[in-house]
Amino acid sequence: MGAGPTLCALGGGLVGGVAQSVVMTPAGVIFTSLNVNSGKKGHENDNALTVCKRVVEEKGFVGLYRGLQPMALRQATNWASRAGFTEICRTTLKLQQYGVIGEIAAGAIGGVGSCWNTPIETVRVLIARDVSMGKNPKKFGEYWNDMVEDQGYPGLFRGIKPRAVQAIWQTVFMVVVPTLMGI
Repeated sequence: MGAGPTLCALGGGLVGGVAQSVVMTPAGVIFTSLNVNSGKKGHENDNALTVCKRVVEEKGFVGLYRGLQPMALRQATNWASRAGFTEICRTTLKLQQYGVIGEIAAGAIGGVGSCWNTPIETVRVLIARDVSMGKNPKKFGEYWNDMVEDQGYPGLFRGIKPRAVQAIWQTVFMVVVPTLMGI
């Protein structure tokens, strides 16, 4: 459509991230429930299917999609940032001239750069936690304000180090490798 590679990377990341949230939102509710309720009375035999059944019985099918908006926002900004920052590093910073090492470096920078949206993920996890505990989730801004009041702004960036490591390998394998393969 005539757009440059950076704009295409951003657009592809946005669309892919939103599409990913359709699958990841129920998965997030399920694995958060398994973690939050592990070892609690009445949850001894929980597995993905029993959690899914319980959420659907308590909240209806849409209960699996509580937190869809923050998941879509997080995934869209995540993948747009990964692809966009990687492309900027490849072309504008000219890291591609260093071959495979430059491409991997571009992906690593793109991956770490995508972690700016960690506060969205923090709120998404809190929403999934409350749904998995049978509570009605609050509004996005209420979680945000509660976190800032309780732990300050650094609390919104909980888990950023392991997330950055994960983002590096995911970006290298899902953004850089396809580029190197000409896909």
